[in-house]
Amino acid sequence: MTSLFFGLGRSVAKHARLVVAIWAVAIALGAWGAVVFAHVAIGGTASLAGSASKQVDDALQADFRNPFLDPLVVAVSSAHYRIDQAPFAAWDRKAAATLRGLADVSAVESYAETGDPSLKSPDGHLTMLLVGLRARDEGGQHRAVRHVRDALAPLRAELHGLDASSRVAVTGGPAVDFDINTSSAEGGDHAEKRALPLTLAILLVAFGTVVAAVLPFLMGLASTMVAFGAAFLLARLMPVSNLLGNVITMVGLAVGIDYSLLMVKDFRESLRRADVATAVAVTVGEAGMTICWSGCTVAIGLLGLLFSPILETRSVGIGGALVVLVAVLAALTLLPACLALLGRRVERWPVAPGAFKRADRAVFWRRLAAWTVRRPLRSLGGSGLVVLALALPVLGAHSGFTNEPWFLPKGMEARVGMDMLAGVRRDAADLDLRILVRATDDGALLAPSHMAPLRAYVARLAADSRVASIASPLNAPNPAARALFLSRDGRAGLIELTPAANLSVAEVQRLARDLGGIAAPGALHATVGGTPVYYDEFSDYMWRSFPKVFGFVIAATLVLLFAAFRSYLLPIKAVAANLLAIGAGYGAVVAVFQFGWFGRLVGLEHPFGAIALEVPMMIFCLSFGLSMDYELFLLFRIRREYLVHGDNARATVDGLASVAPVITGAGLIMAVVFGAFAGAALPALKMIGVGLCVAVLVDATLIRGFVVPAFMSIAGRWNWYPGPRSRDRLQ
Repeated sequence: MTSLFFGLGRSVAKHARLVVAIWAVAIALGAWGAVVFAHVAIGGTASLAGSASKQVDDALQADFRNPFLDPLVVAVSSAHYRIDQAPFAAWDRKAAATLRGLADVSAVESYAETGDPSLKSPDGHLTMLLVGLRARDEGGQHRAVRHVRDALAPLRAELHGLDASSRVAVTGGPAVDFDINTSSAEGGDHAEKRALPLTLAILLVAFGTVVAAVLPFLMGLASTMVAFGAAFLLARLMPVSNLLGNVITMVGLAVGIDYSLLMVKDFRESLRRADVATAVAVTVGEAGMTICWSGCTVAIGLLGLLFSPILETRSVGIGGALVVLVAVLAALTLLPACLALLGRRVERWPVAPGAFKRADRAVFWRRLAAWTVRRPLRSLGGSGLVVLALALPVLGAHSGFTNEPWFLPKGMEARVGMDMLAGVRRDAADLDLRILVRATDDGALLAPSHMAPLRAYVARLAADSRVASIASPLNAPNPAARALFLSRDGRAGLIELTPAANLSVAEVQRLARDLGGIAAPGALHATVGGTPVYYDEFSDYMWRSFPKVFGFVIAATLVLLFAAFRSYLLPIKAVAANLLAIGAGYGAVVAVFQFGWFGRLVGLEHPFGAIALEVPMMIFCLSFGLSMDYELFLLFRIRREYLVHGDNARATVDGLASVAPVITGAGLIMAVVFGAFAGAALPALKMIGVGLCVAVLVDATLIRGFVVPAFMSIAGRWNWYPGPRSRDRLQ
């Protein structure tokens, strides 16, 4: 296999200008794709195909005329006026009339027009308008959010003229989705701007010259840009979440720079004893093979997310694997071509001469490796205990959902509206249950033969002390209101059940499960849906997918590592070491976001009562693949040394001394990139950023510096059993 990569390096060096030109075109097209990607990606709805909640939602959207199934809610407050006073009431009526005139709006309800007490706070200083939308698809609803907010802008200024302390904010389900998607799409750009300057500084320290440092920096950007272009094409063929863009930025910068670090390091070493073309060929032959195997393992970790039941996590897997493929191609072709053109000029423009000498770093790592190899049990025990201590908070983790408003960023308009409405609606206002009742005999739901069983069913639901109120066709105040609860053909009806205000999310989910076990009497069939049912189903789907995700990633990695090293022991050790790093990363997430430790450092408003299940899944897959980078960097170098002289202890020391500076630099860069996402507005991105940052730092320091060399020393020659078919040939 080495000869194959060596030949590739020779060919790239020979046609370097052509390779760079082709990549330049790809980068330019990718940059355009990065600009337009947000317009074709969607904000994943996390719907679950075939679930009861989706069946109810689909039926309500398709068969009912109710415009307020998923409305926008305009929250309006005035400290000086009450809604029953003329200035505020006149503004309320004008706002309702203005919004009705929008093509996106099908209906508007306001307190000034209806007198509905549920549309105002007890003191009358806050009111809300319910805005039903014509669009049922996500794209149409998001356009409607923009148009409604634009239409309210002059009215907001008008109300501000009446009362300088007044506030107007558009919230509700479509507005929350719109704001989250907008924030998610912008998160990558902001993280990139925070990460790039510090990344370049680390590279300058690691390489000591401007040219050598800039190359990996540019490779990371190039990989990210080309991957965005590919993602744009993919989004035209299939639905992908805009979270894919965050992953491309996160993984593209980290992996693209990582691979370039190893390649540039090996090229500088080869350049001391060979001409430029030969040095490029040798570099691709040795480092290129490591990068190719590494890319495969990273891709496996990410593709495990394809077993997830929701679009967002599947998109993370697709986007991550896509950018890793691009990064590997760039490392094997674009970077060698640039090295061939630069030649010995890669050493130009040294930074801080005399400081951070490479020889001094190598001596430090050699001494540390020798100490670890001589005292393997002490090293393994001490470092292992530290990693396990970092992972300990996982034992107190609570998985699930939270209805806390601070799960949204504080300045987000939808969040502002939610905070304003706290005086009108209870905290669990979006946890209403929706029960779809159908007549099974093809008759009308309100036919005389169905009335007695329907009343009995509604009465049984209302008898539960956890139920605060029920709205149905039976208690609608007038025919117009009753029509909102009936399907167009009259054979199905909607029962909206409001849980008691003092129930927690978990208690409402339990109520949903209990009500789902109540069969409708007579010729009626009831399906329970709504947000609490979705929460239950989501948890069930995710728990069922965990064994598939974890099993695929671990099994495929074991097979791939055996193919790479022809060793039974090394793949098992590699997987165990990665699991230690992942445990530390998720432990940090639980400690920060659930326990509240150091939460202010990442801008956390309050700790969460639970952590959504997709977070540990994404941390596992992303961290498992990325951590394997360092494992392969180290093991391939140790094996190269071992195949020369057959001394396991010496090979471990030499390999660690050679590769540890690269691993340390790469780990710091990854930590910077992932740490930048810890400053994102959305808590989900914060969690992933913190988890990956800690996992990578633990992996690049404790795991690779102590755990791996100590284990290699203890296992001795059994590391390499059964070993390559020929000692003098690398696979």
